[in-house]
Amino acid sequence: MVTLLLGLLGPGSAAAQALRPPAEDYTLRLEYLWWSPSPSGQIQKGLGEFGGTLLDIQEDLAVEKGKANTFRGAFRLGGAWKLRGGWADLDFSGDTFADRPFLYGTLVARSGDQVVTTLKGNLVSADLEWDFVQQDWGFFGALVGVRFFDVDTLMLNVATASRVAETFRIPVPVLGLAGRFYLGERISLEGEATGITAGSRGHLWDWIVALRIHATPNVAGTTGYRSQSLEGQDDRDFFGLKMSTWTFGLEISL
Repeated sequence: MVTLLLGLLGPGSAAAQALRPPAEDYTLRLEYLWWSPSPSGQIQKGLGEFGGTLLDIQEDLAVEKGKANTFRGAFRLGGAWKLRGGWADLDFSGDTFADRPFLYGTLVARSGDQVVTTLKGNLVSADLEWDFVQQDWGFFGALVGVRFFDVDTLMLNVATASRVAETFRIPVPVLGLAGRFYLGERISLEGEATGITAGSRGHLWDWIVALRIHATPNVAGTTGYRSQSLEGQDDRDFFGLKMSTWTFGLEISL
């Protein structure tokens, strides 16, 4: 039994290689996804005994469609194991005149004040994936990893020059599932979902479904839909952000 398990799961398994579709017989896979979502959600920041105003990211701050283009890679360690990583460049901003007075931390805005909001930074991912199912039609696996948010935010009241600037560096452990199903040699369907919840303290959910057209076993074009939801609460502070839209990309397998 031990010999059988090692044969099925061990690095360099000849049986696993024989079962893989041609496009899955790679050592290194690289992909770039163009993703430009319009963020939605709410934020709140208190000050002392004051709870702060709950602000809608779109309606109150006019944060518009931005970029979150993503570079992803996978390195096959052997057999059913892969080491995966990714990096996304986050860049969102809003510029509006306040429809109502509000308090955000030390910033006080009166009705009609010009308020500028920016969110810029990086989202880095690292995962270890185990494909416990490998067949000639594709694979299905589980993963464990981390998402690291390195984000700078700024809210500026132009009229008073009052501002609240913050930097967040937050590692978030995640669990997930991933799979790909090949409809012949030219078309594949992929699904992936990762996340974690901390109950009322917050959560992170990230999922993508994608259709790929394989020009060759090594080159494919991607179209799909991706959604990401991040929420956190700490005492009087609250942050909720959701980004969802279509994504397009190019994948190269070596």
